[in-house]
Amino acid sequence: MGHAMTVQWPDNSKSRFGKDILQASHSLNIGAAFSDTGLADILDRYPRDQLGIWTFGAHGEGEAAAIRGGAPNASGADILDAVKRGTIWLNLREANCKLPELQPLADEIFGSLAQASGRRLMKKDMGLLISSPKVHVHYHLDIPMVALFQLRGRKRLWLYPADEVHAPDTAVEDMVHMLKEEGLSFEAAFDARATIIDLEPGMGLTWPQTAPHRVQNADCINVSLSCEYMTVGALVNANAIYTNALLRKRFNMAQRRSPAITPASLGKAAIARAMKLVARQGPRQSPTPITFYLDPAAENCIKPA
Repeated sequence: MGHAMTVQWPDNSKSRFGKDILQASHSLNIGAAFSDTGLADILDRYPRDQLGIWTFGAHGEGEAAAIRGGAPNASGADILDAVKRGTIWLNLREANCKLPELQPLADEIFGSLAQASGRRLMKKDMGLLISSPKVHVHYHLDIPMVALFQLRGRKRLWLYPADEVHAPDTAVEDMVHMLKEEGLSFEAAFDARATIIDLEPGMGLTWPQTAPHRVQNADCINVSLSCEYMTVGALVNANAIYTNALLRKRFNMAQRRSPAITPASLGKAAIARAMKLVARQGPRQSPTPITFYLDPAAENCIKPA
C-alpha cells in the first residue's frame, strides 16, 4: 500500500462537523491495489457470500427499489468484467476487516475524521465500492455517519436536507429496524434544495447524519471508499429513532427525529439499548432477496436467479 497517506479537512471542521457538508482533499497512496488486476484479486479474496451486488433501474420520481444479485461461481475477473460492461454496483462492507492490507487506509481516514471533528469514533466500517460507468444509485440515506472518498473515476453527488420532507420519519424508522433498505421516494422538486458536488480522485466528503443523497457515475468505472462510523451523538440519534418506531407502532405516538441531544433522546437511546439486548440482534441481513446472477455472457451481464 505504500506509506504516503494524508487526508486534510477544513480548518473549521470541528464547529461544522455533523451540521454541514465538509469536503476533504486526500493523497491516499493506493499504488496498484485498486488497478483492474488488484480489484480482481480483492474480489477473489473477499467473502463471496457477503459481497453486496446490486443493479438499478432508470432514475425517476417515486421509490425505485434496488435489485440484489449474487455471483457464487464467478471469478473476480468475471465480476469486474460485468461491472465494466453492465450496470452493476458492488459494496464490499468492512473491507478493512476482511482484507487486512486495507486497514492502513481505514486508520488514516478514521484518524483524520476523529482529529477534524474532535470526537471519538465508533462502529468504524470502511466499505469498498466498485461501480459501472453511468450507473445511477437511487435516492437513499444511511443511518450511520458517512465519509466518501473517490479513488478512481468521476461521479456527481446530490445531497439533500435531512428533514421530514426529504426523508420521512416513518421511512427512517423502518431502516433502523432493518425492515427495508435505504431507498426513499424521490420527487424532482427536491433538486431545488440539493447541493451538487462532482467527485474526482483526491476528493472526500462527509455530511450530516441521515441526509438523503443520490449518485450518478460518469462514463467510467468508479472506485470509492464508503466509510461508515458513529460518534456518541450519532449513536444516540440512531437509538432514539429506534425507540420512536416502537412508540409509533405500539402506542400510536408519532415522534420527530432531531439531531440535537436532549434528555428525551438520551432516554430513548437507553430504551433502545435495552430492547436490542433482549432481542439479541445479529449481523445486518438484507431484507431484499437475490433475484439475478452476474454472467458476463448474458445480456447486460445479468441472468435471472
